[in-house]
Amino acid sequence: MRHLVALSLVACLGIAATADAKQPWEWTSRERAEARRDPAKRLERLREDEAERRTWPASAKRLPPPADVINGAKHPELFFVTELFEYLVRSAFVTLPEAYPHVVRQRTSDLFRDDADWKRFATIAADYAAVLRTEHDAANALDKKTVAAVQSRKCAAEARALRQARRTFGKTRFDRMLYETVPVSMTSSFSAGTDFEVSIGSALARDERCQ
Repeated sequence: MRHLVALSLVACLGIAATADAKQPWEWTSRERAEARRDPAKRLERLREDEAERRTWPASAKRLPPPADVINGAKHPELFFVTELFEYLVRSAFVTLPEAYPHVVRQRTSDLFRDDADWKRFATIAADYAAVLRTEHDAANALDKKTVAAVQSRKCAAEARALRQARRTFGKTRFDRMLYETVPVSMTSSFSAGTDFEVSIGSALARDERCQ
């Protein structure tokens, strides 16, 4: 049994070392999940967050400390592709259609620097954006029935749009754009009651299913 545990630990350390040598957009879904699970890495993230919280106003410091924080500006590699893609499409075509395309253009090193790329992407993402818009409007109206119905269609719509975007622009080029532009705006905070195995397992399953 000890031998099996040791082998498992070595395998996990090997995955972490391999992932750390990659660019954020090169990580696999499994590598992202393992880095989220790693207690030592989680402690590092909490220490970073604690240092940042010291600079907050006194009123904000009264908030209970989190059990984990994923700051996209510091750890973009920890966000799953589907999380970033949903944020991109929602921001660009639902919640911030006037401003967010300019944000992307300012941050990207290659893709979406000209209007032609963005217009092609708008066509590709149109169906998925419509699903997200319906979900957004239903949530604001507290229409739980419509929200549930829309969520049952989200995964397939996202997968179609993401696959087409990667075919059109190239997988590496598109994924690089995602990790250069989207995580900078994102922070995910987890409360003390979070079941990380359930949370991470659910996010991993969705990422593998919806792309």
